[in-house]
Amino acid sequence: MVTKTIIAILIGYAFGCIQSAYFLSKIVGKMDIREHGSGNAGASNITTIMGVKFGFIVGLVDVLKGIFAVLVVKWIYPDSPDLAYLSGIMAILGHIFPFYLKFRGGKGVATLVGMMFGLNWKLGILFLLLVALPALLFDYIVAGSFTAFIALPVVTYILEYPLIFTVMGVCLTILCFYLHRANIQRIINKEEVKIRAVLKKK
Repeated sequence: MVTKTIIAILIGYAFGCIQSAYFLSKIVGKMDIREHGSGNAGASNITTIMGVKFGFIVGLVDVLKGIFAVLVVKWIYPDSPDLAYLSGIMAILGHIFPFYLKFRGGKGVATLVGMMFGLNWKLGILFLLLVALPALLFDYIVAGSFTAFIALPVVTYILEYPLIFTVMGVCLTILCFYLHRANIQRIINKEEVKIRAVLKKK
């Protein structure tokens, strides 16, 4: 079981490390997206800096890597759903902490949604709505990030996954708030870019 667990961890982390925002900004924008805007290598920041089209591409890739991290492990170990879940968690961590970018990646929201789609399409729809609806309601993408990550340990507990996964969900929620601390400060200072402003601009 130890070997299977290690393989699931490595598969999830490897998928998570596919940094589409970084590569797209380097190839197309001739820059490092982490040195611009919010400093985040994710869909929201690349949308702000490079436009909606590129933000959509990055968001889609980030969702897909969460999906595939789960599905590949499901395929390898069809009788071990816990390993598929673990792989999804590791994909989120790989997105946030890619080893080859000095552990400076994105914030994992799209990958979380992808993970849920990989586990069950109904969960995927739920988490997609948990991101989209609060974000549109408050006009800040960060609002959707918070609701999705807050829901993670709750859903994990309800679905009766091992307790360690609920604990990991709580830790990821805390990490989410920590990673968004600058966004929170900008909202307080009324400096955070609003979703509608980005869409109108691009």
